[in-house]
Amino acid sequence: MLPNPILFGKPLNIWLGLLALILLILQILIGRRIIKVPFSYHTNIVWKILLAVVLLHAYYGFEIYFLQ
Repeated sequence: MLPNPILFGKPLNIWLGLLALILLILQILIGRRIIKVPFSYHTNIVWKILLAVVLLHAYYGFEIYFLQ
């Protein structure tokens, strides 16, 4: 079990959820060509970071609601 530290008055899983939302919006904006970045950045970096953040967020959420 991972500790769930409090950052700026909110637990880490809340911050991970906000970060995942921001990364998802960034991914959509890059894919729609609203934000211009090289295509390799879109396919190789953002989705891997987003996947890692979402999995960590899901683990914390699962741990909070089902394992306590």
